[in-house]
Amino acid sequence: MATKKILFIEGGSETTNGDLRQGFSKLFEKLIPGHLPKIILGNGKYQAIQKFLKNQQNGLALLLVDLDGADEIKEADLEKNGLLLERDKVFYMIQEMETWFIAQPEVLNDYFGIDGQTKKQVSDKLPKRRAIEIPNPKEALKTATKESQRGKYHEIKHGVELLKRLEVRKLAEEFDDFRHLLARLKEES
Repeated sequence: MATKKILFIEGGSETTNGDLRQGFSKLFEKLIPGHLPKIILGNGKYQAIQKFLKNQQNGLALLLVDLDGADEIKEADLEKNGLLLERDKVFYMIQEMETWFIAQPEVLNDYFGIDGQTKKQVSDKLPKRRAIEIPNPKEALKTATKESQRGKYHEIKHGVELLKRLEVRKLAEEFDDFRHLLARLKEES
């Protein structure tokens, strides 16, 4: 029997507003049932990296964190965080998790509804460029949703629900790191 992988994810472990662990589990089980990793939230990026590095002895640990920048800075980020030797186990959300949400505007529109003042869909209020080109997607999402039916975007409360609603196949098509992460999770241990 295969040993379960451990996925360390940057994200708040506080559950008052929702459980990100549950959101990520629902997301992954859509495409890789039976291969779900044990998910450990690391709160901030640094904490997630430290937990990941301390758990390298069994070779089953993987890491998913925000890149907080464009794809071109991956190497610099790996080096800065002491992850060069672990690069095949490190996966990035480029720029941030919110980029995944913005890349699926139909999910945002369905979840947040119409802006109460402008009567526009949330996606109509986002910058008109590819999701990965938006420098601060979390702030863009907060601005676009501040008058929505569900209120201003909250990373945990809304993030959990949005993760559950994302179309995994579209994420894999749009984001190389996500596709590679799914492939690693499917591998037998």
